[in-house]
Amino acid sequence: SEVKTVLRSQTSSSASDVDQAIRLEIVVNAPMEKVWQAWTTREGIRSFFAPDCDIEMRVLGKYDILFAPSAPVGLRGAEGNLILAIQEGKMLSFTWDAPPNFPDIRKQRTSVVIRLMRLDPNRTRLVFTHGGWGDGEDWTKARNYFVSAWGDVVLPYLKYSLEVGPIDWKNPPQKIG
Repeated sequence: SEVKTVLRSQTSSSASDVDQAIRLEIVVNAPMEKVWQAWTTREGIRSFFAPDCDIEMRVLGKYDILFAPSAPVGLRGAEGNLILAIQEGKMLSFTWDAPPNFPDIRKQRTSVVIRLMRLDPNRTRLVFTHGGWGDGEDWTKARNYFVSAWGDVVLPYLKYSLEVGPIDWKNPPQKIG
């Protein structure tokens, strides 16, 4: 089953007030505990998200995902992010920054919420929400980048890592699904 965008109704009458949150959903053929560990442990993150990370699993702990761990600080990936909330085994929320090619947006922070629901002992539904978007051309470009990054890469890699095996960062799959 592929990642799907969750449709929602809008109650806003003004375009500038419209909720721009990215909402995605995926079903993973893995126990909820393993999906949780993928997002909350160094080993888990390295299996699907990035070659390395620096995380502290506590509220206001670090949640840095390092796509280029050997690059200079500030260019290594998602840096300077913090965990906002934890509901053990069920929900994780953290801040998120844009890539360096969006320098003005990168100075800001958006937020991600991951919710897990057990469908059966070996299947988990993950609902992913990335919100806190501003408006304007740069915000729209950054948001569009993340629609693809989350929906076409990160969540499919998560599913692949849990159902097939960890991502080989020296030779990652080009397209999954």
